[in-house]
Amino acid sequence: MVSGRPRALVTDAEERSALAACRGLSEAGYDVSTVAHGRFAVGHWSRHSKKRFSLPDPRADSLAYVEQLADVLAEEPHDVLLPGSEASMLPISAHRELVEAHVATGLPEHEVVLRAVDKLLLQQEAASAGLASPQSTVGDTAEAAVDAARRVGLPVVVKPWRSFTEQAGSLHKGTARVCLDEDDILAAVANLGAPVAVQEFVEDARIVSCAGVRLEHGVVGLALARYSRTWPPQAGSASLARTVELPDGLAEAVDDLLRRIGWTGIFELELLDLSGRFAAIDLNPRVFGWLVLAIRAGANLPALWCDHVLGRASAPCDSAARPGIVYRWEDAELRWFFRALRGLDLGTAASVARPRSHVAHGYFHHSDPGPLIARAFAFTRKPGRAAQSPSNVKVEAPATAAQPPP
Repeated sequence: MVSGRPRALVTDAEERSALAACRGLSEAGYDVSTVAHGRFAVGHWSRHSKKRFSLPDPRADSLAYVEQLADVLAEEPHDVLLPGSEASMLPISAHRELVEAHVATGLPEHEVVLRAVDKLLLQQEAASAGLASPQSTVGDTAEAAVDAARRVGLPVVVKPWRSFTEQAGSLHKGTARVCLDEDDILAAVANLGAPVAVQEFVEDARIVSCAGVRLEHGVVGLALARYSRTWPPQAGSASLARTVELPDGLAEAVDDLLRRIGWTGIFELELLDLSGRFAAIDLNPRVFGWLVLAIRAGANLPALWCDHVLGRASAPCDSAARPGIVYRWEDAELRWFFRALRGLDLGTAASVARPRSHVAHGYFHHSDPGPLIARAFAFTRKPGRAAQSPSNVKVEAPATAAQPPP
């Protein structure tokens, strides 16, 4: 058991999920360090990050990334490591013996990690847990994917087997795509690689997302968010969302699904609300985009999980997050606004621009403005500048809002 202020290292500080984790852990009494490969990584610009480490992109060379991360941990001891995305979680899990000699991760066995990111397995286990996905099938080849779409009926959603796949030691990310015709399907499979999941596209279905922490005895800190807008519009992440009450039986079904997969840790499960039942469409076994909303609504999931890993007593947490808190992702909302203006959809533009109360933002916080400044710089940087990765490890001093990292 760790006494005093424990040290947490959060990777992928480029991501707003990692930023939210950094803030949540700091508020819970952790000294937080961040790891990133980009100059404008929002987590590096947060006042809640006490030390900043620059490492190469984990997608470029997975093993080299973990080796250098282990070097950092050997020189700078930390108590717990929290991956900020699958891009670092997968190599950390695969080569865990390198880092777990220095820090606790809490990750389940690597086979379980791979099960948790397997979108085809999710469809099978979701049906058993009463959260059956929309009509789906597997396409082992491009031709099989086209045949599957004919049976399901166009349009369809084509999903990769996993969000990240490894090729020659590097990780490649694939994202779901709404396909309107067979040419779209062939292009999607060519981009994603087979096998793929071919899933019915449900028009006008409302998306909800259930998040929490699953421990050995069940799920805790549950938060349910209803999406009002996503970006991209048809198959994207939450742009505008609001916490809502948990319906009867959903917590039990989610726990059953995660138990079947074997997952313990932070999770986000996206579902379609099909007027009477919920259908699982994606599982993220990690911190996630709207994490700041869960924390603002009373479910500090990073602290709950890290406290569990370290055997610390967590601050009291309600069984479910408070309803009525709003989340806005600034990047996506800005894109929505200009998209509406270009289409002369003044009603949508006005809705996007309308101020809202009780809002948790992806980047902005009045007491921690640095990340939003970094995001603004990122939009104005020269092409490729932020993508440059140092070849060695650097430790950077804390920055203030007026003094960006060098």
